[in-house]
Amino acid sequence: MYERFSDRARDVVDLARQQARALRHWYVEPGHVLLALLESDGPEVVRLLGTSAEGLRAALAPALGSGTVEPGEYLPLTGAATAVFELAPREADRLGHRLVQPFHILFALLATADTVLADVLAQTRVDPRRVRASVTAPATPALLDSVTRDPAAGAPPVVGRAAEIDRVLRTLTRRDRRIPLLTGPPGVGKGAVAVGVARAVERGRVPDALLGHRVRSLDLHAVLSDPRHRARGTALVAGLLDEIRDSTGLLLHVPGALTRLRLPEGTTTPLGLLRPLLESPGVLVFGDCGDSDHDRRDPDPGLDRLVQPVPLEEPPAADVAEILRAGRARLETHHAVTLTDEALTAAAALAHDHVPDRALPGSALGLLDEAAALVRARAATGAGSTARTEPRPDGPPTVTAAHVTQALATASGIRVAGPAERAAPLSGHDPYVWAMS
Repeated sequence: MYERFSDRARDVVDLARQQARALRHWYVEPGHVLLALLESDGPEVVRLLGTSAEGLRAALAPALGSGTVEPGEYLPLTGAATAVFELAPREADRLGHRLVQPFHILFALLATADTVLADVLAQTRVDPRRVRASVTAPATPALLDSVTRDPAAGAPPVVGRAAEIDRVLRTLTRRDRRIPLLTGPPGVGKGAVAVGVARAVERGRVPDALLGHRVRSLDLHAVLSDPRHRARGTALVAGLLDEIRDSTGLLLHVPGALTRLRLPEGTTTPLGLLRPLLESPGVLVFGDCGDSDHDRRDPDPGLDRLVQPVPLEEPPAADVAEILRAGRARLETHHAVTLTDEALTAAAALAHDHVPDRALPGSALGLLDEAAALVRARAATGAGSTARTEPRPDGPPTVTAAHVTQALATASGIRVAGPAERAAPLSGHDPYVWAMS
């Protein structure tokens, strides 16, 4: 019943038992809960109810009375008090909040039909309906929306990765180690898995616990390096933590989760900054990081017991080919060129052999981007007449396998064997070839 209660709300529950014990009552009823609220959040309660704390206590004293026998060790809740604490999370949902705070308990008190409490409120001229109606659902947090984005917006279709997407969704519903952390080399497709998760949530193809959520991607490195936020990093992070804590139905994606952040207060990581929230009920987070960042992370047993690594490997050759075909239209539109099927095949083969610092499919997409830029520049300037591709009368210049080879040779500064010279199909990376690259 108290899974979503904040620490302050849990204190109200304990204070209610203390108030009952002080009055020598053997049970906790709604009147004790109101006394506990006056003890813990008196000014806020008085402001919301529009009355005085003294008046409420004066009306509650005779209504509750006092016992004559010291109560036992444990004080149970009456049915009416139980109903209050069960209703409090619904009041939080009504106001668009994730965690139950003391004022949600107050609104739940006002919504109950407890006769003793109703008489007390009538004596102090408090109209429960007016108080509850005076506080409505807040607007969408401006700060959180301004520094996050929808990872699926404008992204190409996700090919393959169904197993990894399902693994992330399952992990998010676990009781322990419920923070999935996608790991893998650059270019392996960690961002694509995040897009797949966002689209699965949007389409409702997720476990019941994730239905109705929205996925937002928070790149703290980009946010804190933005000149608009310079000199207010601490206040920005504090505001973000508050809004994330109070957001209902938020699934937060954190790219570069273990990459070092250098702040005036010291060095940390995005997950380290979010550490105060990660054990809070209802806070759903998943992140990604490179293998090198994961291997160099500082030991943190408290964080390690919350995080479940989800390693990513290079997709099979058939999926790489399909991914390149899916990304072809975006490159063709951007560069105003035509990419041939042979260029796609050459990019996959050459990137596999000669780009050791990036994994497929990202390395092949980068190579196609370089080749398209090369052809576009030559078509525009007329440079490199021996290798230039003339624009066809009926369309844009064409990028061939030879241009992909030239682009790789230009970028690496070494002669690269074309795809026709390769003797073996794609298999494991050849460490000798990588060493020469």
